[in-house]
Amino acid sequence: MDFQSLRELGKALGLLIAEQGSYTYVDKLAYAPSKDLAIFYLREALRDLHSLMNKPSFEYRETENVLRELRFDRIESIIQSLSSIKDRRELREVASLIASTALTYSAGLKTSKTGGD
Repeated sequence: MDFQSLRELGKALGLLIAEQGSYTYVDKLAYAPSKDLAIFYLREALRDLHSLMNKPSFEYRETENVLRELRFDRIESIIQSLSSIKDRRELREVASLIASTALTYSAGLKTSKTGGD
């Protein structure tokens, strides 16, 4: 499992947490009982990330730059890796790593100045 790809997906989810003020994506992912559901939850999150990319203004100043710099090839890579996971223990471990990375990234954004400052 490529850590850089995992981190990239965590950044994307972290942006959603910070901008939408909701932990829904990481909670669903962290507790997904199967890889099918984990991938489904990621699809939901990426759909909302796509909507976020079309937003005219953001809560956090850095969001626009981070969105522009996201490496979607890495995100695709981690999703492909998820689809090849065979055991539930490994799925929980990877999902927890992604969720933890997202929470860490979101916390970093929240401690930075907001766009309105």
